[in-house]
Amino acid sequence: MLKGLLEKFRKGKTLDYEEAKELARNEDVKVRQEVAEHPNAQPEILYFLATDKVASVRAAIADNSATPRQADVLLTKDEDEGVRSRLAAKISKLAPGLSANEVDKLRRMTYEALETLARDQATKVRQIVAETLKDMADAPPEVIRHLAEDSELMVCAPVLENSPVLTEYDLQQIINLNPVEGALSAISRRSNLTDEVMEKIFAANDTAAVAELLGNGSVSIKEDLLERICDRSRTVKSLQDPLVHRPTLPKSVALRLADFVADHLIKALLNRKDLDPETAKAVREEVSWRLDLAAEEEATAGQETAYAKAKRLHAEGNLVPDMVDSALKAGQKEYAIAALAVLGEMTPGTVEQIARSNNPKAIVALSWKAGLQPESILLMQKRLGAITPSKVIKTEGGLYPLTEDEMEWLLEFFGN
Repeated sequence: MLKGLLEKFRKGKTLDYEEAKELARNEDVKVRQEVAEHPNAQPEILYFLATDKVASVRAAIADNSATPRQADVLLTKDEDEGVRSRLAAKISKLAPGLSANEVDKLRRMTYEALETLARDQATKVRQIVAETLKDMADAPPEVIRHLAEDSELMVCAPVLENSPVLTEYDLQQIINLNPVEGALSAISRRSNLTDEVMEKIFAANDTAAVAELLGNGSVSIKEDLLERICDRSRTVKSLQDPLVHRPTLPKSVALRLADFVADHLIKALLNRKDLDPETAKAVREEVSWRLDLAAEEEATAGQETAYAKAKRLHAEGNLVPDMVDSALKAGQKEYAIAALAVLGEMTPGTVEQIARSNNPKAIVALSWKAGLQPESILLMQKRLGAITPSKVIKTEGGLYPLTEDEMEWLLEFFGN
């Protein structure tokens, strides 16, 4: 008898209520679960199985799209978290267009089931609802706002970071509520944020959230706010890295950073491609002055020779060509010679010989060998070589005025 009913059921033939009921009451869990999974089972039978003593059967009912909504509402209170999780995954997909003011009975029950699951005591259940609704533009606003205020980050973060339903007012209110740690960082990662919301994030004094904001290339942070973040980064050093690597950086912020940014970030700041030539030069000069001053103080404290200091800075990756300009401007000729020797892979004696040669072409070749910018050759000739104005060689179109072959020959003549 049972075998015949199962065969009839499996072939998609309609069972009368009593036949289906017999299968639903069968002692074999596999039989009851098969009925619970069937898309053509009678609503009454599915409702009946929603109270089955075995969780796997109730989970099958939670999964079944044919399950009557009354049974779904019943399962929102199921004692088994797995059953409620399966139900959450199904009901959340029905969320588009639902609201708290539904008149239609079926839609009203669907909304109530969704709302109940969004408030479930199990974090996993609420997380499933949040992950499913996070990108829906027409998800129920009331449910979205509740999820956004959840005390568990894994629940609120997907909605805070992605939901298009949340308004600027919603986001500001959530920030004011002092939400769970990490919630503001999720907001900072949103693809669009207003100036007001970004100001709120900064005012909340959440360093991690501000760092996320700086790393968010899809938002435009106004210059005034970037300057204030920059000022804060003087003491909150964890903000310096995201500032230096911010996709676009105003001139004022770049110059401020050059004044104090950590040594390991200097190269990244100098290598930025978005700074105009004038700003890039000003940043290089500021950084060079800083490093030179620091090196001078350290050398004085340890009685370090100029050449030893230059070699040490080069080994640390902190000796840059602009430091030669800074040294010459500051009258530190000995250190300029040491830096040129290290940068050009020459001996200090050879550099001194070129400096005393009164040969402007040799000074130009030395500048090139040390990697100085072409515009540095005027300073080099005047301050290092004491070349008279009438003999000074100028750049041509911003380039070195001699060919590389000429400069190589000149250096070989002086022993390099």
